[in-house]
Amino acid sequence: MRHIAAEIVPLTRGQTFTLKELAACYMACYQGSDSQQGTRLAYFVQHLGEKLAHTIDADDIHDVLDALQRRGRVHNRGGATRTAVLVETHRPLKPASINRYRTTIQGVLTWARKRRLMPKGWANPVNETERLTEENVRTRFLSSEEYARLLLAAKTSYWKKLHVLIKLAVTTGARRGTLMGLHWSDVDLDTRRAYVAHTKNGEPFVLVLQEDVAKELERLRGASKDDELVFGGRNPLKPMNFEKAYRNALANAGIEGAVFHTLRHTHASWLAMQGMPLLAIADSMGHKSLAMTKRYAHLTVNSRAEMLSKVFAA
Repeated sequence: MRHIAAEIVPLTRGQTFTLKELAACYMACYQGSDSQQGTRLAYFVQHLGEKLAHTIDADDIHDVLDALQRRGRVHNRGGATRTAVLVETHRPLKPASINRYRTTIQGVLTWARKRRLMPKGWANPVNETERLTEENVRTRFLSSEEYARLLLAAKTSYWKKLHVLIKLAVTTGARRGTLMGLHWSDVDLDTRRAYVAHTKNGEPFVLVLQEDVAKELERLRGASKDDELVFGGRNPLKPMNFEKAYRNALANAGIEGAVFHTLRHTHASWLAMQGMPLLAIADSMGHKSLAMTKRYAHLTVNSRAEMLSKVFAA
């Protein structure tokens, strides 16, 4: 397929391979009729091609889909010729189009799992991302009532750390990968801070812990060693696989259309509704620019209206 420039290497069980290598192998075997499959897959390869396929997580998928939304539609100058150039128009893509990109990468990773190319216990990270409602592109976040119900449900979970993880995700806005990578040595309960050496954008970041969260963490720590993960499983040096526990909590709380990344959106959405400026929200989320934060701009309208009324009502 001309859209994915990579040497086609046969993949075998137990082998590690990049997304670029997987994509090339997949397209060599592809017998479907969707002429845009290669183009959509090439967009993911452009962003994640050098990453080992089995290490791609939900945050990676979200980041690529966010970039796709910012890029918008493209215009193909040159058609099917070798000199064809895709020109960004920055006109919005319909939610259905973004969902097709999501479905493409989901299908490719599922294809690899069915052929037992992925490690044992591997779960498709696309399942932890949100499919856009095609009549409404706005981001899903929890209401305060949903959040309260979710915490109550999580407290009855077989994994006793689940409610603390949920509370930490909402109050800090941190990504799943960031939270699951926290070691006890990163957490300072005296100053109520957690230090992240490397985030998705490659820069260090400091998480601010609310007082009740810090108390919960202090209770959980017990005799844990510094090199152990805060949210480790039976092996404290490996992160807990909590998908089932989280899905059960959502179901028991009667919450639909939410995934773990929804907690990050909840953090930003609540800040926006309280009138926090987009720059402050971007800083709290660890965004490098305002482009990714603008999705929450519509939530600031009421607080902006109140501010303008105070200044100009007279």
